[in-house]
Amino acid sequence: NGLYLQAPGQFQPLKALKAIDKMIVMGAQADPKLLSEAAAAHHKAIGNIQTSNGMTTKADWYSVNAALGRVVASVPEKTVMDVYNSVAEITDPGVPAYLKSLVNGADAEKAYAAFLEFKDVVKRNQVK
Repeated sequence: NGLYLQAPGQFQPLKALKAIDKMIVMGAQADPKLLSEAAAAHHKAIGNIQTSNGMTTKADWYSVNAALGRVVASVPEKTVMDVYNSVAEITDPGVPAYLKSLVNGADAEKAYAAFLEFKDVVKRNQVK
């Protein structure tokens, strides 16, 4: 879907570069073993896509998310929040409502609630 290739809102190159820098810093601070495991989970999930809609299996979906959660938890919370805040600065505030309008609203709310639960689990296991 080409929608996800478009920059949300007005493109701000300098702020985008700063956000990318924060992401690189986060990647450099992440546990390399956990990064490797997350990459392997992604690779496996992509290799297991068998359906015409391009979706992976539920088991692979859970495996990828668990691996990513461990990577994020291996980085100090301040670094994670630096990435979050820098991306928030370059994302048009209307994007979430627009994306929600493209799907079933109740499903979107359930997915968001699950994401917040996931975030809480990662935060409880965050390195200090």
